[in-house]
Amino acid sequence: MVAATPSREPLFQSDWVRDGTHVVSMGSDAPGKHEVPTKLYSKAILFCDLASQSVQIGDFQHVRHEIEAGTLHVTPIGDVIEGRAPGRRSEEQITVFDSSGISLQDLYMADALIKAKSGRGAIG
Repeated sequence: MVAATPSREPLFQSDWVRDGTHVVSMGSDAPGKHEVPTKLYSKAILFCDLASQSVQIGDFQHVRHEIEAGTLHVTPIGDVIEGRAPGRRSEEQITVFDSSGISLQDLYMADALIKAKSGRGAIG
């Protein structure tokens, strides 16, 4: 599921999300924007493009205190790409990716997808 809106309140309820769902929040890119219900975060694995930006202007700004206190953990997607952190560990896990907009990562992923599609393999 991908949310890419200027919403200032969650677009759905956390109990609507089934096991194995991957949620992407792309529209929360300024203070006050909010697409994903915060109750979902405690039962999901959280990823972002840049943690400091995500807790300032991304959807994770609404759980900033929990992240800073260590109650919730957010993994930068770059750590997964580089093999420093695991991604999804099972098909049943709910994952949430908060994309607050890091253009270099967008370009890297676009290049990898184009190369994979053309059969040349991903960059590395």
